[in-house]
Amino acid sequence: MKKVSKFVLFFLVAALALSACEVATITPPTVETTATMQETETATEVVVEPTENLTPQPTADTRLVGDDGKMVCTIVEPLFSELTPEQEAQLAVFPPVSDADWTKGPEDAIITVMEYTDFQCPYCAMAYTEFEKLLEMYPDDVRLVYRALPLVSIHPNAQVAAQAAEAAGLQGKFWEMYSALFTKQSEWSGLTSEEFLAWLSTEATTLGLDETKFSQDMVSEDIQKKIQGEIDYANSIGLGSTPTVLVNGRPISNWYASGIKPIIEVVKTEGSLMKECPPWVIDTEKTYTATITTKNGDMTIELYPKAAPLAVNSFVYLAREGFYDGVTFHRVYHDFMAQTGDPTGTGWSGAGYQYREEIVDDLTFDEAYMVGVARGQEAGTSGSQFFITYVPYPTLNGLYTIFGKLVDGVDVLEQITERDADQNPDAPAGDEIISITINEK
Repeated sequence: MKKVSKFVLFFLVAALALSACEVATITPPTVETTATMQETETATEVVVEPTENLTPQPTADTRLVGDDGKMVCTIVEPLFSELTPEQEAQLAVFPPVSDADWTKGPEDAIITVMEYTDFQCPYCAMAYTEFEKLLEMYPDDVRLVYRALPLVSIHPNAQVAAQAAEAAGLQGKFWEMYSALFTKQSEWSGLTSEEFLAWLSTEATTLGLDETKFSQDMVSEDIQKKIQGEIDYANSIGLGSTPTVLVNGRPISNWYASGIKPIIEVVKTEGSLMKECPPWVIDTEKTYTATITTKNGDMTIELYPKAAPLAVNSFVYLAREGFYDGVTFHRVYHDFMAQTGDPTGTGWSGAGYQYREEIVDDLTFDEAYMVGVARGQEAGTSGSQFFITYVPYPTLNGLYTIFGKLVDGVDVLEQITERDADQNPDAPAGDEIISITINEK
């Protein structure tokens, strides 16, 4: 099982041209990199792949318990961790939200989505639809911030459209005009300048605006100056792609609701994650089994405390604390494995800590029903997510900790619904773990 080494959320501004309207003559800024997510379990997508690029990662630290008497582990950083001075300098080209911005959603939202957008850009209209979905799903958690970026060289009506939204805003109808421009883009995008002005006049009347005032405001010096100023600033920083989208001040390339949804789920969960390593709760001289109760019945796992003491200790502790209760199998392929252990159900999170891998030569994935720990490409990134293989998968050997084997309940394992939270985040929730009971002898 692989945690894809880093969930790289942030990209160069140049990379944002993917699935976007772009002015080819604009040169992106010459920064070498923008802020990236920390390499943490909460910031790492955890998935299992049939083939791997991982190599064994030996470690010199073989302690099980630290000086504090707790299991040796590392605490993960939050998804939006503190930026380095270099990252702050790079992101400073995007001014913070101010009273000059049009915003929708609560000011104290945990996620702020900022869009640099062009009303005539087809991709921006797609982003509009995605952001509406997001606001509907998370009305208390998401704030949307609009910034105009009309690409006038390829969208001749875009600047006037931006001015029209501003003019409507002076009468308290910015978001209504914003919505009309995007949802009816096909009606006006191909019109001449004169025809578009007539269309806007009609639309202003439809929205209940004072059409005379609207038409005057739309071409007023103040509004034209504001929109032109935004265009000039975008050009000065090399921003020539729409939509350019930032989440909590960091540029992202996947602005679909399904791409931002896992970020929200992780951030919402972070406050409840562990902030210290778990206590040592097992005796490696004893035997342990775990009974996973699901709606379809029970599965029994024989645990290997001597071969994988860290993994078993973590699993036993979390199971006894009820961490796995209600957690779903977020990624299931019946010709590969069933993976679970993420409280968000996205595959991007965990319990809040990580620990080193425990590779034992005589424990392999050469047979089915082995139980392993998901990890990232960096050493020491095993966590709460675990998987059960349906079939032999030797390509996983030497890469993932094996801490048990399914010894009863194969029929229940076979009934787990196939799904992949990464490939289809909007799919119905996966099958749920009702509880995990640990038997110690």
